[in-house]
Amino acid sequence: MTNPRRQRDYEGYLCVPFYPRHVRDVEYAIRAFNVELASIRESVSNPNTGKMRMQFWKDTIDKIYKGNPPQQPIALALDAALKHSQLSSLWFKRIINERMTNLDDHQFMTINDMETYSENTASSLLYLQLESLGIKDVNADHAISHIGKMIGITTFLRSLPFHLSQKRMVLPAQITAKYNISQEEVFRNGHVEGLEDAVFEVATAANDHLLTARSMLKSVPSDAFPVVLSAIPTARYLEKLEATNFNVFDTSLQRKDWKLPLALWNAHRKQEI
Repeated sequence: MTNPRRQRDYEGYLCVPFYPRHVRDVEYAIRAFNVELASIRESVSNPNTGKMRMQFWKDTIDKIYKGNPPQQPIALALDAALKHSQLSSLWFKRIINERMTNLDDHQFMTINDMETYSENTASSLLYLQLESLGIKDVNADHAISHIGKMIGITTFLRSLPFHLSQKRMVLPAQITAKYNISQEEVFRNGHVEGLEDAVFEVATAANDHLLTARSMLKSVPSDAFPVVLSAIPTARYLEKLEATNFNVFDTSLQRKDWKLPLALWNAHRKQEI
């Protein structure tokens, strides 16, 4: 896939070399599909245009599985991927449907709502990667579910400054109400009293999923570890966020993690996250 997509998914692409060589092109295709969908919201001026783009991908997935992909680079890459791996269309469509429902920028009500969104997007992506390896294992599914929820929740924290600049609140309403955070004030000023406490509570929920996934690792087949490695970039962000006392505006959080390749290699060598 093209370099711009790799740049938008730098951390994800760093994980691909840990997959067996014969499925790496499959991983690149899956990740390119995910980047394409994730970029739709910011590339359209209104939700209806976004829904049309999402519908295009729904129709495209149907055509790919019927053996008639459109002449579009990602569609062709996915078509080629299906010749090497058995991938369920269910996960592709689940990602599309969940992202489509989120195009209107509605605020999550609870952390459970964030978890549901994350399960249907980030976890579904990881399920596809498990399938690409030919792994069907309940323990792997459970661990990956928790890793996906951790990734999905943390992604909202990582992007919180950007969303606030666009006057979008992605922290759950239950949490912002608990800490008396005014949307108008946070949109105007960015940093407001209580924001760190709200971020801490959401980050704790994400970290709980990481701890649960770690507790299950010994029961997960070693062949699934390339997928498990997806947890490392997000786990490192949570550690850095804690070091800033949960200040999402700290500029250190925006720097590229140059030590990440070594961290991934060490995690893979030790089979730990």
